Amino acid sequence: MQTHEAYRLYRDDDLAVDIYKDKAVIHVFGEMPHKPDLEAYLREQVPISEFFYKDRRGKGAGEPVKTAHSEITVEENGHTFFINLSDYLDVGLFLDHRETRKWIGEQSAGKQVLNTFAYTGSFSVYAAAGGAEKTTSVDLSETYCEWIKKNLALNALPPEKNWVYKMDTLEFFRYAKRKELKYDIIIIDPPTFSKNKGKTFSVERDYPALINGALDLLTDDGFILFSNNCTGFQMDERRLAPCIVEEITDLEAPDFDRAFTHWCFVIRKV
Repeated sequence: MQTHEAYRLYRDDDLAVDIYKDKAVIHVFGEMPHKPDLEAYLREQVPISEFFYKDRRGKGAGEPVKTAHSEITVEENGHTFFINLSDYLDVGLFLDHRETRKWIGEQSAGKQVLNTFAYTGSFSVYAAAGGAEKTTSVDLSETYCEWIKKNLALNALPPEKNWVYKMDTLEFFRYAKRKELKYDIIIIDPPTFSKNKGKTFSVERDYPALINGALDLLTDDGFILFSNNCTGFQMDERRLAPCIVEEITDLEAPDFDRAFTHWCFVIRKV
């Protein structure tokens, strides 16, 4: 039986509570709760030794509430990941994609897998452990690239079969096209919005460039996994090169309410 040590305990419009072993991460979207009452209530539900708060409200969003440094490892479906509970707004593992990661692992045997916007490389770990011939992880952040390498090493996955590129995704697509590289599985899980060196990225505006760039690198029988958590996102296939789009949003972790999670699509060549 597969197990996981990280899961979502609760979510409403004002806050979400995620559990990592015996530690709780509380994401605040509305009014800051009265901490003693909330913590006492949560301890009645599950054993919790420590609480970490993440302020996700307008002004101040993007900065964790400062706490003592805490880094742990958690297990998910037989894989192990480094989690940083204290230093970043996101801790290193997006829990709503647990089932999607498992599915990717099941599809990856013998495949060339490209993981873009790779964050800490959890999709790459699942793909490599699932028997991928090679994984390539791409992220613009040096911090996340090093985190990917740590997660790969933690799972005894060799660097010579699991490459990591510090690069913008669209730039990598252009590079890979020049090199005539091809991939059987391409994972695209971008942020809703980002800014780097004066350039902005918006998933609503830029998703066609991402998907069309990936289609250029896709093998004839391969597929793209495209996901995002943009509220109200709608896929306009008229903006894409000819392809077949299948929504698989329902493939999500059972501890997540659809109203608070991602959109997910599988895209194939015609």
